[in-house]
Amino acid sequence: MDTPKQYLPPLFVLIIFLTTTSSHAGHESNILVTNDPPSTNSVFPTGKLTVEIINDLGNQLTLLYHCRSKDDDLGNKTLQPGESWSFSFKRQFFGRTLFYCGFRWPNKFYWFDIYKDHRDSSGDNWCEKCVWKIRQTGPCRYNDATKHFDICYSWNKSLS
Repeated sequence: MDTPKQYLPPLFVLIIFLTTTSSHAGHESNILVTNDPPSTNSVFPTGKLTVEIINDLGNQLTLLYHCRSKDDDLGNKTLQPGESWSFSFKRQFFGRTLFYCGFRWPNKFYWFDIYKDHRDSSGDNWCEKCVWKIRQTGPCRYNDATKHFDICYSWNKSLS
């Protein structure tokens, strides 16, 4: 079935509007994120999602980090041991949302994709409120099924 040519320009404008307005993040400092049962809000491409980062480095280490996406730079942040910080955003319409963070503590620097649409928005381990503990061995996400931070990943490969 062909789309009549008269509908193509408005359809194109609608698609561009949805993909650009739904990717802008808002961020808030030290917001408690509960792990309530998921709502249908995030099932739809423009549902609002939250990422929380918790400093779980131990040894009284301060965590310095900088998170961003293609469109949003959330700036440099600092977390003392046990502190948390969160930000909220809407997924891109076509499911390509990506937020990544660089994490630094004395003599160490790592980076990680803190929200990756195809990893975090589908399957058994999807999240609407993605709560991460940043550990020296790598980031671990809260698992709603087990009620533990047992979805752990390695740090992303170094660019050098």
